[in-house]
Amino acid sequence: MKNIISLLLCCLGLSACAFPLTPTENGLITATKQFQPALFETGARGEIVSSLADNVSDDGFFSTNYTNILAFRNVQSGEVFSISTLLGKKKYDSAMLSIGTYEVVNLYLQYVYTTTETYGSTRVTTTHVVTDEHFEGDKKIRFTVRPGEVTYIGHFDLIKANNEVLPDGSVPANSFKISDKSADISEEQKAKWFSEFGKDFVVRLATVK
Repeated sequence: MKNIISLLLCCLGLSACAFPLTPTENGLITATKQFQPALFETGARGEIVSSLADNVSDDGFFSTNYTNILAFRNVQSGEVFSISTLLGKKKYDSAMLSIGTYEVVNLYLQYVYTTTETYGSTRVTTTHVVTDEHFEGDKKIRFTVRPGEVTYIGHFDLIKANNEVLPDGSVPANSFKISDKSADISEEQKAKWFSEFGKDFVVRLATVK
C-alpha cells in the first residue's frame, strides 16, 4: 500500500513517470554489457552468451509478453548480475564478467505495463510490475567464467505450471530446463559475436545440483 501511495503522489500532474522495476533492480539488472577488449585479452574477464524462453509469453497485440531474466551472483565476491531476453525482440544476451564461479539467485519472468486514469483535470499514469520468481526452486545452477573465453552456458526454458491441483492435493511448482541449442544459433549471430569478441564461443553448459 505504501508503494502504491508513493507511486500516485509522484505521478499526480504528470503524463508519465519512470520507476525502478523492482526494489532490487539496481542489484539484479547490472550485468556488464560493454565489451572491454583490453581486460578480455589479459585474461581478467570472460564473456558468457545465452538464450532464455518461457511457455506463456505471446507477443501478439493483446497478449502478455514476459521478459525472461537470469540473475546470478559471483560466488567469490557476492556481486549480482543478470542477463535477459524478450520474445520477438531479443533472443540472446551476453555479459562480460570477472573470472570465477557464478550461481543463479533468481530465474524469473517479469511483465511491465502502464495504466492511465483521469481524476478531474489530472491524469495519473501508473506503472505495474508483475513478476513470477524463482523458477530455479531449490536447485543450484552454476557456471564458470574462464579467462579470455566466450562461453555458451545453454538455453534456459522457464516452465510456468498450470493453475491446477494434483490428485494428492499438491500444486505443481514452476520449473526450468537447460539445454544445448548452440546448433540453432544462426550464422549471422555467430558472426556478430565473433566480430565483437574476436573469437568463437565454447559450449560449457551451466550445471544443476
